[in-house]
Amino acid sequence: MASKKGIIITGAILAAIAAASFMVWFMPQNHGSSFIVSDYGNELDSVMERHSLISNEVDTDLKRLSNKTLSSDDYIVKAQVSSSQITSLITELIESNPPSEWKQSYFNYDEALKKYNDYLTETISFANKMKNGISPNDLSDEMSKIESIEKESDSFIVKSNETRP
Repeated sequence: MASKKGIIITGAILAAIAAASFMVWFMPQNHGSSFIVSDYGNELDSVMERHSLISNEVDTDLKRLSNKTLSSDDYIVKAQVSSSQITSLITELIESNPPSEWKQSYFNYDEALKKYNDYLTETISFANKMKNGISPNDLSDEMSKIESIEKESDSFIVKSNETRP
């Protein structure tokens, strides 16, 4: 037969294990990824290169959409994926937390990426209009609007390069 002392010790051990399990369960966990950037120039160059790759692909797809060799629906899907990738680049720049000498350059490139997302949104709108039929006048107006937004994005890239330390 079990003694009173043994039962009490076993109960205390089980209570301690249960309490520790609940503590682990209820304690906040930080599962967000974090990374440490030590070379801010290379980090910005990496973001710029990935943005350039995305931009080149979107330009090709937009030309194919205009030439009607790519369907509006296919373009929209591709542009939405590109927008998601651009949003990831924006997040990466923000989370890198650059030192003061890099802040202006990073800020300007962040603005370029945000403006590029506006460009993508406008091209998606254009693709929807192409799907529903668009007049030649409206086509010209839409293309002018899209080009204007792209130029704004490019101007922020120039500013980012000018403000690099």
